[in-house]
Parts: sequence; structure tokens; C-alpha cells
Amino acid sequence: MAEKKKFGPYPGSKANGGRPIYVYKEKVDGKWVTTSKNKARADYESEHGKIKSKKKTVDHKNNNHSDDRKGNLQLMDKGKNTAKENKRRAGKK
Repeated sequence: MAEKKKFGPYPGSKANGGRPIYVYKEKVDGKWVTTSKNKARADYESEHGKIKSKKKTVDHKNNNHSDDRKGNLQLMDKGKNTAKENKRRAGKK
């Protein structure tokens, strides 16, 4: 069985809008492999199980990306989530 460690949450970069991430280190075939995952997605998956479809993403119901309460997260099609975010950004002007 592979050894896996979870670190964080850490603040994200400008590339992901500063959203928090978890960093995972896993020993695979004797070598350490490092990956990261968005905190909201990791929290949703811990509650509901791993998201199997690559066409789905985790959305914040209230559009507050720092509000990662489990009741504020929902599974949504990537296209619909992108449209929702674009509409939100257009209203910011």
C-alpha cells in the first residue's frame, strides 16, 4: 500500500485566484510524487466521495470562493460553472 501524506491548506497562487489548495505527497515505486488539489474539491470529495467525471467540478453556491463550508459546495457541469463565473465577472465592472 502506498504511503500518502496531506499538507495544508496553503494559499493558492494568482493563477488559481488565490484559492486554497492541499498538497499531497505519495510514495509510488519508491519515489515521492507531489500533487495538489483545490481545497473546495478536496472537501467536497471527503464528504461525497471522489468525483468520477472529468466534466464535473465543484461550485460555490454563494460565489464566495473563500467560503468552503460543506453546505456551500455543489457539483456542477464545468461548462455551466464557467458560464456562471463569466456572468459574475461581467457584473463586476
